[in-house]
Amino acid sequence: MNIKAILTLPLAFLMMLISLLLPAKPQADDSIAEIYIYWKIESVVTISEYKIDLARKNFWTYDYHGIPIKERSEKALFEGFKFAGRLNDNDITAFLAAAEENGFTAWEGNYPPPFIDLGSGPWRITVVFADGTTRVSSGNSANGQPEHWAEMRAAFNALTGKDILA
Repeated sequence: MNIKAILTLPLAFLMMLISLLLPAKPQADDSIAEIYIYWKIESVVTISEYKIDLARKNFWTYDYHGIPIKERSEKALFEGFKFAGRLNDNDITAFLAAAEENGFTAWEGNYPPPFIDLGSGPWRITVVFADGTTRVSSGNSANGQPEHWAEMRAAFNALTGKDILA
């Protein structure tokens, strides 16, 4: 096809032709859809859970303080959760940039503490991707944490207004 023939083609056809020649954009199935965070502080018998739904822009919390410990049944997804608020697009964009920069989606497995701290408790983060796959990481709140924990703590705080990874 010569240049003169290309110039006479309708614009829509030209755009289609160009799109075939350009590399495809990556699919969004590796994007974060939801994040579940479980946090238990042994010394004060507090359980906190958070559900951050980036796809629907919602933030949910579940808090329990007291004895005996009544952990929420994982079968009852929203039992005991309270709606905490909507997430805005700018905060979500900033959070996702921080997550990528700090390797958040690569956090996986257990991060054992180098020593036992009896005043702290376990945490667990489950990331659910748009394609339904999950990645789970866990550790000890005082000293069993992945690299860039402090940076992601600030990112979660900016996103939700709560110090989730405290």
